[in-house]
Amino acid sequence: MTGSRTLLLLRHGKAESPTGIADRDRPLAGKGRRQSEHAGAACRASGVVPGLVVVSPALRARETWVEFARGLGVEPEVDIDRRVYANTIEDLLDVITGTPEELDTLMIVGHNPSIGDLSRLLDEDESRRRGTAVADGYPTGALTIFDLDVPWALVAPGTGRLRAVVRR
Repeated sequence: MTGSRTLLLLRHGKAESPTGIADRDRPLAGKGRRQSEHAGAACRASGVVPGLVVVSPALRARETWVEFARGLGVEPEVDIDRRVYANTIEDLLDVITGTPEELDTLMIVGHNPSIGDLSRLLDEDESRRRGTAVADGYPTGALTIFDLDVPWALVAPGTGRLRAVVRR
């Protein structure tokens, strides 16, 4: 397949920061649940439905996906992948470039700084990013949607076009 692909990058929703709990076990706050469901509903309204969702194993990322799916109204295939929790751009690019070519739409649910940094690097046109969540530090619950005209294996900085930013 050589047509257009869609990549969604979602930073987990606002999380609680209770004392004595490991970072990996931090749950979503109420605001994070609302942010995540809002992003899913926005995708449903725009007709963007991922065929595969790759989620960090951190509790807050998994809960973000559950709330997003509630707003989306469908539950595509989900893969929990430790590379997303590793939080590097290189790991995220490994996830993307290893995606099966027959898949049209991929979503990653992860963390900053890698989600925000990758979003900034993917877009070929800096002017589209001005005033968006991408330019403003990529807050919790923010989602970027990219169009890609290259095979998954060739996704690299500058190969995407920012289609939309969703944040609440």
